[in-house]
Amino acid sequence: MAPPAKAADKVQTQPSTTSVIEEEAQKNTKAALRRLEAVEAEAALREELVQEDDSKVDFVLLRRLYEDARAKGASRWILKSAEDRLGKWDQLQEFLREKHKGIPTWRVVNPDGHVNIRSSTTVTASVMGRKEQGAIVRGYPDGDWIRLDEEHNPQGFMLTKKPDGTVLVEPYDGQAKDEDIRPSWLSRLLKLDRLCREGFTFLRPEFHHHELMVENMDSIGQRVLEIGQSLYKNGTMPCNPLWEIEESPEFVESLSYWEEAIDAACAEEFDVLVQKAASLAHEGYIQMGNLAPRLASLRWNCCLTWIASRSTAAMEVSTGGCFGTLKPARSKEICHDTKHQIFELLRPLTKEYPVMAIFDHDLVGHGVWHDSKREPLPKRAHDHWYRRCMEFDITKLCHQACQVPPEDMNASAATLVMVQPYLTPDWVLSPYEAPRHILEKHDWYCDAIEAEIDDLHTKAWVNGLVVHIERAPEFQHDFDDPEVRAKVERGEDLGKGLQEDNLPGSIHGSVALLYATMLAVDEVQHLHIYPGILEIESFFETLLRYGPPLLSLSLEGSGDSLTEELISQIKLAGAKLTILNLSDCKLCDDHIETLVEMLEHLPNLKHIDLSHNELNEQAALDIITTMCDRRIDVPSIRFDGNPIDGAEDFRDEVGLALARRGQQVVAGGELVLHMENNMIRWYPAPREGQLAERFRSDNFPKMIALKDIRVIANKASRSLDEYERNNPAAQSSGGREWLARKREANQRVLDSPLLMLYRRELQARVREKEEQEARKESLEATASKAFNREEANLTQEMRDAAAALRTAEGPPQA
Repeated sequence: MAPPAKAADKVQTQPSTTSVIEEEAQKNTKAALRRLEAVEAEAALREELVQEDDSKVDFVLLRRLYEDARAKGASRWILKSAEDRLGKWDQLQEFLREKHKGIPTWRVVNPDGHVNIRSSTTVTASVMGRKEQGAIVRGYPDGDWIRLDEEHNPQGFMLTKKPDGTVLVEPYDGQAKDEDIRPSWLSRLLKLDRLCREGFTFLRPEFHHHELMVENMDSIGQRVLEIGQSLYKNGTMPCNPLWEIEESPEFVESLSYWEEAIDAACAEEFDVLVQKAASLAHEGYIQMGNLAPRLASLRWNCCLTWIASRSTAAMEVSTGGCFGTLKPARSKEICHDTKHQIFELLRPLTKEYPVMAIFDHDLVGHGVWHDSKREPLPKRAHDHWYRRCMEFDITKLCHQACQVPPEDMNASAATLVMVQPYLTPDWVLSPYEAPRHILEKHDWYCDAIEAEIDDLHTKAWVNGLVVHIERAPEFQHDFDDPEVRAKVERGEDLGKGLQEDNLPGSIHGSVALLYATMLAVDEVQHLHIYPGILEIESFFETLLRYGPPLLSLSLEGSGDSLTEELISQIKLAGAKLTILNLSDCKLCDDHIETLVEMLEHLPNLKHIDLSHNELNEQAALDIITTMCDRRIDVPSIRFDGNPIDGAEDFRDEVGLALARRGQQVVAGGELVLHMENNMIRWYPAPREGQLAERFRSDNFPKMIALKDIRVIANKASRSLDEYERNNPAAQSSGGREWLARKREANQRVLDSPLLMLYRRELQARVREKEEQEARKESLEATASKAFNREEANLTQEMRDAAAALRTAEGPPQA
């Protein structure tokens, strides 16, 4: 019986046909997957290699893609191409390192903080980035500026000292080491992962996600730390008069971990630190008690939660200082999970009874009820600024959470549930929609209207809807009410009705925060503010400071309501402002200095309307000359309707001022002075062939050399002759007619009085030159004859002297 048992064992040890097929299939599947990964890596590498311009290639990304493709077994020829490209780049970098040895090194020492990097050596030039205090840079001195070295810094210029002598940047002893200026892992993460930057929008209620996309990634980590420290000490709203700091060791420790993470050089170190910072930020938020500190802590928590999640995703595909390729599906999954976490934090907040009571108070709702009693309004919320600050902070935080991707999750965002009368469904609204309902409830005016096209030839064109805002009208008492009539009969003051100071409908500057939220949610870019609203204390400053960045701002017709203080606050509208309308605002020479100082902070302003004011000729000229002296370049200024006498003299003075300004411009464009409708414009000439060049409508003579006209006409004549010789179409009847017309037109140019005058001038110059040469030859011939005659006379005299000498000596003796 033993042999059969051995045979059975032998049969059992033999693999079945099915298992062999399955193993083979698994091997083939794994091989196919590896090949697919190799193909994907090869395609990504090939896409980067297609770009031939090295200045547009991200060589850090190219090296990472090359290493990924090599590890996955991509084809040899694509790897060889990448190796050659990277080898040339490494040689260039080595050459640059040798070349840049000995470049002066500088350190930022500005006592007020950072120093801006500008595109040129003027304080009004556009800001390209900034360097924080203590940062090390390399560059060449250029007067009071430093021209930065392009290898380690953004191309640009930094001011070394202020006009008052304050030193901003000082020389740094010794050479700066590459480690001192090597970008941290955070800066590389932010540069290569755009979605990571979305987390910074949570830090402030006035932040907008599109603004932080262009920040300098080398310094944004330090800026986040400064904002976090400000959140802990001052809260989210500096205008909150009832802010009190609440101690939180977790918040402070979270800030310290973030400060360490900023300088982390590798992915592993940064991820460990930022995860600790995010965890402590969450603990700090949970342990906060008062609403205002809780909101500040919540913002810090949301920011670090988002950054930590993106860091986790980057860690999965990165090692050391090399950033890996994050697959879109995984990136979307990370964003989805993080946004879900933020929504989980916001939903309980909007359902808290004190928060609902604050919104219900301004909405004049039916109260917040629980446990058979009505929730009272929090004591601090009786202050208008505190209540509106809390509403603004919560609504903007909910809106910012909806702005980050993915947008398909916004249906599960936090909501406010306002109780309605019995048998009426509760009112469910998004928190960021509440400000609009509050404004409508209290009759504050807000309407979007198409931009006017009247006098468009003198005004700047506003492309899009313009939002008009005005204060609520005065309360109208109902004189049919018996109580009102009784008060009138008794001679009592009726008061302000629903606009009393302690009521939600009162005329108060904090309403600007409601407008700011509404404008941000609607993405308003063009705003018209009426004079009545400017008279409300702190309204204008608050609206511009916390509202969205504007492209156009109109204060037309403000009259006496526009004070010098309000003019100086216009700079808060943002650096993107391009059109400013100050028409009919009773501006005079007393406002010039304030006006020009304000314009210094608006680098992108293209048109300012100063029409129908009280600016006389001298005041208008002072504005132009001061702007030229301070290098404030506004292409279009409107002055019509002002008491300017002597337009010709005014035009000449302005022309001289603009000419002086033009001499300060390197390779500047065409200088244009146009006085129709009392408008002054100065801008560079567009390039030939551009649409702007063809649409120019300036009615003034262009200056051009007559020699150039003659050369162009002769060149055109030769071109027509060549066309006639080489093109068969020129022999047709239509071609001959076309040639005849062109030659006739060209001959008219050659026979024009100007060119005739030019020819006569040339002929006169030729004759004059010939006469000069003839006179020169005649003088030379006369001089030569005189010289020969003198030489002959001298020779004869010498002969006579020699003969006389011989005679005096006598005959020679034998």
